[in-house]
Amino acid sequence: MTFFPVQKLTIGELFVAVAAGLMLFLLPNDAKNQINDIALAEGYVFLFSLMISAALLLTLKRYDALGIAIFSNSIFTIISFGISILNGVITKGMEFWPQLSEYQLITMFISWVVPFFFAVSLRMLSRGSRDTNDSRMRFSHFLVFAIRALMMVYLLVIIFRHLLPFRPHMSEERLFNLTLFSRIRECLDGAHENGIIYIWWHCLLLSPLTFSLLILNPKIKWWHLSIICLASGITLEILQFCFNTGTVCIDDIWMYLVGGTVGMLLKCFIDLIRSVLTQGQDKCMLSFGYTLVSGDTRTKINDSGHSFTNQQKSSF
Repeated sequence: MTFFPVQKLTIGELFVAVAAGLMLFLLPNDAKNQINDIALAEGYVFLFSLMISAALLLTLKRYDALGIAIFSNSIFTIISFGISILNGVITKGMEFWPQLSEYQLITMFISWVVPFFFAVSLRMLSRGSRDTNDSRMRFSHFLVFAIRALMMVYLLVIIFRHLLPFRPHMSEERLFNLTLFSRIRECLDGAHENGIIYIWWHCLLLSPLTFSLLILNPKIKWWHLSIICLASGITLEILQFCFNTGTVCIDDIWMYLVGGTVGMLLKCFIDLIRSVLTQGQDKCMLSFGYTLVSGDTRTKINDSGHSFTNQQKSSF
């Protein structure tokens, strides 16, 4: 599959898509500057992310254009974060270490989730003349950009929010908690500061990973994903031990597995709804390749984005 799997996207459409991505990128700072209340600012980001996504998709009528907007937003986010790191190193030296605030984390999540699930909802409800090879191919291209955008931001969050939230001296004593379910009990009993947030964070941390892997390879087995989640969770704890940036806790690994399961269930749930709506003809909507059944004709879109048969183009 090519890096930019877009066909017949004009310069004007590309410009509008990138401009929409820039608007998504600027939304969090704009909201924070205009609204003092953080919750209202997050609601502002949610509302305008939805409006931008709807305006772009319903105007250009192209899933891949919205994919470029999401991808552009992630590119701008990475560049901005890189500039802040460089500026911090120059001005503060080795004592500087970037952190992602809770507001940044939530708004980054919103600006990806809202456009993604808006497009997924439209595709899920596509029937009849709107459900053609061309519309499926465009949605497949949208998924390519959306998943790449998710992975870029996801790695940023893992590194600067989970692994390296602070920098203690490397020679300080490492902290361990190897008693099964003790950390979870502390969080539920209120003995751990921000215990409920701690549980939610660790229980959802690996859900984007399994969700993306199932889109990349819908035929991957659940036990393969479980092994990947287990290996990823152990790796995260080892890295925390190496960098001395947190307590090595066995309960965290169990919560990582829960997060992996959430990602798997979400992907399967979306595909199940689409399968019911299409009476079993479209059993794997979230994938980079589609199989469209029309009477006795089965048409498959390959990785290069070309279909083996030509059908009438749809609005999306």
